[in-house]
Amino acid sequence: MSQFAEPYAARVITTLMGMDQEQWQQVARLSTEFGLAFSVQIADELPRINAALDGLLAMSTELIERKMQDVSGDFMSTLVAAQVDGDKLTERELLALVSLLIFGGFDTTRNQLGLAMKTFVEHPDQWQLLRQDPELAAKAVEEVMRVNPTITWVTREAVEDFEYKDLSVPAGTTIHLYSIPAGSDPRKYQDPSFDITASRAPHFGFGGGIHHCVGHFVARIDMREALKTLSARMPNLRLAAPAEYLPDSGNTGPIVLPLAFEPTRSHGVR
Repeated sequence: MSQFAEPYAARVITTLMGMDQEQWQQVARLSTEFGLAFSVQIADELPRINAALDGLLAMSTELIERKMQDVSGDFMSTLVAAQVDGDKLTERELLALVSLLIFGGFDTTRNQLGLAMKTFVEHPDQWQLLRQDPELAAKAVEEVMRVNPTITWVTREAVEDFEYKDLSVPAGTTIHLYSIPAGSDPRKYQDPSFDITASRAPHFGFGGGIHHCVGHFVARIDMREALKTLSARMPNLRLAAPAEYLPDSGNTGPIVLPLAFEPTRSHGVR
């Protein structure tokens, strides 16, 4: 995680957002600490979470101010122009959007890459398929997110009384919607086993409706290219030592994932 997933995800975000490349470590640290807001220990971690949020907002403010003078037409300068033009984004909306893009683009991509590698360790035949046919990488991303998503559930609060089938839900009820069981629902998946060659019904790894992930295209491309390269360079993939994981809540993924593999002739690395 520290040698690949973290620097890879952070550097993609700094490149996309037009940030200084050396800021990737700051992006990684602040996003990781802010991500504690999705853990079951949120009450104990509030000081770190709030400090990380302040850091993300300050970083985003500095970036927006710098992009105010930028007419290059890159992604960030386009967002800033939408705010400057008047009726598209307010100043507050722009700051919230930029901060969320920095955090979300790093945290979930890093975690999902780790979970992808864990899943392939458990399915070496599928890793070999991907090595043999790198064009399966796009399907591999979707299949990993179906069976092992980093977003294990999303939480909502009922704003009014309603009934769903035989379940009565009063206003104010906290509702947890689980994505992992949805990925193996027999009404949609006759054979839910992990198979990167299969054509599947859409999963809920990126949410849906108005809450669909705004950065899903970037995340999909990030993971697709990473899996293509890693499968080519890491044959006979396996765990080298026990892994450590974030709590199995909200956003989850490996903290430490030591992997072993055979060196390839073209790269000669372990």
